[in-house]
Amino acid sequence: MQRIVEHYGADPAQVGEWFLPDHTGAPLVILVHGGFWRPVWRRDLEEPSAQDLAAHGFAVFNIDYRTYEHPWPTTLLDSAAAIDHAIVAARHHGVDTTRRAICGHSAGGGLVAWATSRAALAEHLPGANPSAPSFDAVILHAPVASWAQASHEHLGDGAVNTFMGGRPEDVPQRYAASDPIGLVPDAAGRRLILHGDADTDVPLSQSLAYTHHLHYHDVVVEHLTRPGEGHYEILDPDSPVSHVRREFLTEVLTTPRRLRADDR
Repeated sequence: MQRIVEHYGADPAQVGEWFLPDHTGAPLVILVHGGFWRPVWRRDLEEPSAQDLAAHGFAVFNIDYRTYEHPWPTTLLDSAAAIDHAIVAARHHGVDTTRRAICGHSAGGGLVAWATSRAALAEHLPGANPSAPSFDAVILHAPVASWAQASHEHLGDGAVNTFMGGRPEDVPQRYAASDPIGLVPDAAGRRLILHGDADTDVPLSQSLAYTHHLHYHDVVVEHLTRPGEGHYEILDPDSPVSHVRREFLTEVLTTPRRLRADDR
């Protein structure tokens, strides 16, 4: 396996790391870490998963982004820039970008939910891009995907309010512009949402609400409630839930597919 650190912007935090298997033509998997957007948490959270996925034949780009010490919408824009960069840069590393997936855990799941709604954003909104990339597989684990609800429930000791710069009643325009639960999702590809029913960090209601939102928009999604599991098992590549994720990625990405309009 080859590891390459690569910047997608000028700021030191605008960086990701490639975990590349020892063959060309591997499908792309982008990992987006969680941590309630706090500066203490970085991409090393996902390093064991990145190594494991690369060992199983996936080309992984594990991204960092500026966190909530920077004003909204910095984190969103960094996430979008990192994702766009990965798809363009992957070809230079011999990665097959016609087969691609994105995975997000916790607050990173919220960022993925937002990023996969960019194509439908009004052009004046942060991150809007009618040509935003779609994915064959989108996997969210315990996503913080309803930010207004998370604010009202004081999840992460108020992390959402810091991230957004206020409560929904303080900055309603920001929540309207970026809260995944209020955006139109990309309907392409397959979606899997995983959430432990013993999660005390992000309640199961977050992923259930987002699953209902996807159904409302006729997006096909499989929601798996994991009995007895908490919030952090997904970070252990040997855990049962990580095996479920890897099997889903294998099922979706190991079959070559025809080029689509947004392949770059």
